[in-house]
Amino acid sequence: MPNPGEPGVEKSVILELKVLADVGLVGFPNAGKSTLLSVVSAAKPEIADYPFTTLVPNLGIVSYRDNQSFVMADIPGIIEGAHKGKGLGHRFLRHIERNALLLYMIPVDAKDVAEEYRILVDELRAFNPELLDKQKLVAVSKCDLLDREMLAELDQQLKASLKDVPYVFISAHTNLGIQKMKDVLWKVMNT
Repeated sequence: MPNPGEPGVEKSVILELKVLADVGLVGFPNAGKSTLLSVVSAAKPEIADYPFTTLVPNLGIVSYRDNQSFVMADIPGIIEGAHKGKGLGHRFLRHIERNALLLYMIPVDAKDVAEEYRILVDELRAFNPELLDKQKLVAVSKCDLLDREMLAELDQQLKASLKDVPYVFISAHTNLGIQKMKDVLWKVMNT
């Protein structure tokens, strides 16, 4: 004889997916996050020269030395005021919570690289102060736009302004600093 069971309950449930990756790319729109992911992994994120090309996170597996690898997440661009929901801020910022290490991407042609880093940190702090406890690295992107002398000058400025925050100069187009960035990421993730 079948058991009729108990009356059921009907509910509406909203599920939220948060990307889980070893490294999360954090930066303003057009900082080169998607381009970097496409160069260091087999991921094929949409790349265009307008803000908010990336509307959903993209994941890529980054090959490292000795057949090792790690997962990198291209997080959609953050804008000032994102912690208040500006520019779909909450939707984007939530994905950052699930990354072990944050790679702050700041283009070399920014008005002030150190100031852009501080704005990004302030946005994360205002959204969730625990995000500042994550390991971090700053990647100054698009460095193929500067000559060696200008990079050396910027290096001196960043040593003074970023203090204890590690940084690397990279160019996804010329592969400048890409292996060094991977080495630093691997070392930070495994210490």
